[in-house]
Amino acid sequence: MQGSCERFRNRRARRIAAVVLSSLCMAACAQPLRIGTSGDYPPFSMRTPTGGIGGFDVEVARAYASDRGRPLELVAFRWPELDARLAAGDFDVAMSGVTVRGDRLARFPMTPAVARAAAVLVVRAPDRRRRGPPARVAVNRGGHLERVARGAPALKGAEIRAVDDNTSLDELLARGEVDGVVTDTLELRSFGPGFEVAEVLARDRKAYWVRDDELAQDLGDWLVAREADGTLPRLRAELLDPSAAPTLPAGDARSVDLVARRLALMPFVAAAKRARGLPVDAPAREAEIEQRLLASARAAGLAESPYLELVRAQIDAAKSIQRRVLAEPADATPPAFDLETELRPAIDRIDLDLQRELARSAPLAASESALLEALRSDAPIPGLGDEDLRRLARALSQQRAER
Repeated sequence: MQGSCERFRNRRARRIAAVVLSSLCMAACAQPLRIGTSGDYPPFSMRTPTGGIGGFDVEVARAYASDRGRPLELVAFRWPELDARLAAGDFDVAMSGVTVRGDRLARFPMTPAVARAAAVLVVRAPDRRRRGPPARVAVNRGGHLERVARGAPALKGAEIRAVDDNTSLDELLARGEVDGVVTDTLELRSFGPGFEVAEVLARDRKAYWVRDDELAQDLGDWLVAREADGTLPRLRAELLDPSAAPTLPAGDARSVDLVARRLALMPFVAAAKRARGLPVDAPAREAEIEQRLLASARAAGLAESPYLELVRAQIDAAKSIQRRVLAEPADATPPAFDLETELRPAIDRIDLDLQRELARSAPLAASESALLEALRSDAPIPGLGDEDLRRLARALSQQRAER
């Protein structure tokens, strides 16, 4: 009996050793997950006192890499280099408080939004009551906020100073070297006392910019699961701010965001059509989109009639934006992307993402009026009329899954 027990213990020990060895081999052989992060944008990515990098996005990256059994490699980037380095494959995902924008969506997919913020003009508290725009405004060079600062009507005529050290903005303002800085409501928390918001310039959604479609889908599904199990809400509460959370239920917010993303591509579609001499209306293309999306909607279990109305509402809203762009001088339109190889694949990707989200979340919990306000916040695009927005909100509110 004693010999049998000893043989059993030996076999069990060998099995445990084999499992441990196999796990170690898998971890050692797994492809590193390369995350691009700036280290200068609190609270998303910042240097720690010990010289490492921490922050909300870094913690999300660590959790995802751990769940997927991949070693994590953090790759530092400077904001003016972000687009080129992601395109060159220097890293797999940009995770550093990256703002959802149409030009970024045209290049590579972005995950569901993980946080929300407002771009703001900040001044010293004693200067808050001064009238008129500040004369000198500092902003981080190369990021989304520089674009906001240079395009903000409230800053027309101001000297915009782009600085390379984003963490120096509060010091420049405190010393009076500039009259204001452009930052966002989440980063502002790191400034300390003595500063106030003079004006809200824009509303932003933060997401992760992914070089590979398959990785984007996997990371996106993981984020949806972590939103549902409380991981993301907990990290937002610990590292960001209550204002970073969506005002709608998570699935509703993702659905609205996806509709807004599709619309954000339309100024670039208009520019591409102008370059090729193509009309706004494309009946054959629209019919093909409807039929293709209806077929996949059936497979996803979505009710056909309300889904078709949403597709048509999106197409008509897209054309409203395109007509507005084409009514402007040619040099006022955004730089063109290729219609066939960049823009239409990006639109198709968003259409399928929205379909998957609706199959998961419909019927949406928010009221039609709440969906309308969310669309107004997420899609402040010239040419998008109030009737377009109302029709989109109504169509979203009527979605249902035939499970």
